[in-house]
Order: sequence, then structure tokens, then C-alpha cells
Amino acid sequence: MEEPQLPADINPNNFPAKLWRLVNSPRVQSICWDARGEGLIIDQPLFEREVLAAGLFKTKSFASLTRQFNLYGFRKLGETSSAAGGGSDGGGGSPGPLHRFYSPHFLRDHPDLLVRVKRLTKANKAKLAAGLEVKSRPPTASQRELGGFSLEKRRLRGDLMALSNSLKGGCREGG
Repeated sequence: MEEPQLPADINPNNFPAKLWRLVNSPRVQSICWDARGEGLIIDQPLFEREVLAAGLFKTKSFASLTRQFNLYGFRKLGETSSAAGGGSDGGGGSPGPLHRFYSPHFLRDHPDLLVRVKRLTKANKAKLAAGLEVKSRPPTASQRELGGFSLEKRRLRGDLMALSNSLKGGCREGG
């Protein structure tokens, strides 16, 4: 299954774009869409091993990642244990918590809405309150070409994805 492509006007290096690629990647087991495709479910321990340890984000801390979700306007819908029910595919094998996040502009099958996911700085909040548009910097040609990951990180990502497929648990079954 081929991963969905981001719209050309989305900077592949920004947080929402990286998140979009991860949740839509069939290789990533630690993050998935909820059953309706309106929210994300993240298996924290698996996500820390599979994504944060690989350096796909600037942080290695899940608490810092949660702050990024908040800065981009996501709401945390709650936290449950994996044993209480996994993701949309019925997974849920790791013993750690499952975190649920929602944004009205981050929906499965709607990458076109990603342009509306903005970092909520003080200035951006003021612009939005005044009814003004908050624009993002367009991606450079090299950013589009690399898809937001350096070549070294892409190689590491492939190695980690292969390793994660051999691990039990996560949001998806099988591998």
C-alpha cells in the first residue's frame, strides 16, 4: 500500500506533515487513526522506541511531543491503558498508555486540511482572532525532494520500521 502524498504547499519538515506521514505509514505501528479517522491514537512506549528514539522529531521526550500537539491546536481527548482497547485495528499489545489527540484540521483522507494546522504562537492567535490568515512558509525544493527527512534519517527510519514490524503490539495487527 502506497503512503498518501502531502499537498505541494505543505512544508514536509513541519510537525503536522511529519505526523501525517507517520500515521499513514503502514510500517509505523505506534500511531494510528481512531475508528472514524478523526483522531490519533498513540501507544506511548512503542512510539518512544519506534519514533522518538529514531530522531524523527527534534525531541526524545513524549511530554515535549505533547506540548507540540498543544501548540498546533490539537486537544488531548484522554489516556487509557492498552489493555482497555487498542487502536482502530484492534491492536494494543504494549502495557503502556494510549494517548488520544484530535484536531478538526487533521483528518484521515483529508491531507488538504493540513494547511490549516498552524503553530499557535501569540502572534498567530492574534491574527486568527482578528480573522486574518496565518500563512506558512512554502517548502524549498530540497525539502520537497527529501520529504522532510535527511538521507541518514531515512535510512535509520527504514531500519527501525523493519525492526518494529518484528515487535509485538502497537496500533496495528500483523506486519
